[in-house]
Amino acid sequence: MSRPSEKTERFLEILRDHDALIYKVCYMYAEDRDHLEDLHQEVAANVWSGLDGFNSMAKVSTWVYRIALNTCITYFRRHGKHSSVSRLDETAYGLIDESAERQAQLRMMYELIGRLGKIDKAIVMLWLDEHSYDEISEITGLSRSNVASRLYRIKQRLSSSADK
Repeated sequence: MSRPSEKTERFLEILRDHDALIYKVCYMYAEDRDHLEDLHQEVAANVWSGLDGFNSMAKVSTWVYRIALNTCITYFRRHGKHSSVSRLDETAYGLIDESAERQAQLRMMYELIGRLGKIDKAIVMLWLDEHSYDEISEITGLSRSNVASRLYRIKQRLSSSADK
């Protein structure tokens, strides 16, 4: 058996190291488990396609996040689909180990996030992953001030929706 190429090894390493990140992004846009897998495969294909042009000046996680978000958003623009987190089970996002009350809270949060627009969903996901405003700006292509104002409005909207 021949040795995999350097590109193949790098690709597999990136997927191994960032698989949870890719699934998390795809989860927020997927309609069901099959769709989640399809989006994951499309992201992986786009990582492979973009690997030769990867600028190592950026963090790999930032680059992968950007590819995952752009892949999901582009998919929905092309196919006119709308995602709904509530159709996926909790095991897809690791909620199975949480208490019943915590599962209910997280499920509600993901449902509310799932109702957001594509870009707002991306911004809040990045924020929940503790990315700085500068990192969110770099990943989404929005200015830092736009990220800050959109995140403020998103938080208000989610808070008022949760109170209803």
